[in-house]
Amino acid sequence: MENIASFLKTTISILITLAIISSGLFLWGKTQPVVELANSQAAAQARELSEQQYSAFDNQIVSGSQILTAYRRYESQQGFCLYIEKPYANGQNEAERRFSMNPNGEDYCRAFDYSGASFKEGAGSRGVEEEEISNASGRYYISPQARYRAKLIKDKNERIAAIYFVAE
Repeated sequence: MENIASFLKTTISILITLAIISSGLFLWGKTQPVVELANSQAAAQARELSEQQYSAFDNQIVSGSQILTAYRRYESQQGFCLYIEKPYANGQNEAERRFSMNPNGEDYCRAFDYSGASFKEGAGSRGVEEEEISNASGRYYISPQARYRAKLIKDKNERIAAIYFVAE
């Protein structure tokens, strides 16, 4: 009789342990969609916070002086470029109208398609320095009163990698 009692105790304890494990696994399976939703929302909020610094330039009309402000604001960002398309002026060649600037001080920016406002394959171009856009007698001078439409440019990873300023 003692063997039967110990067998029943062991069997019941095993069944209770299996029931507890099964209910835990059941609850864990039910919470996974909630956890995934929370993770995706947290990632979306983090992206939104990181992109908030660019909101002043998101499809906004800005002045030429704000381009210089953007140049100074994004000096610390690695690989970030500003692409400018100035209004057409008589005798001005395409290289003086369409140019890039790398606020970080690196010489080159990625190749850019000005007509499609997107990155393209190929070698990049040499970036213009701050002095060249602020010197009134320079080839790349941007008038502080000029009006530009700012567009944010994203790379393949959906990360904001540049701002494109096109003359209005």
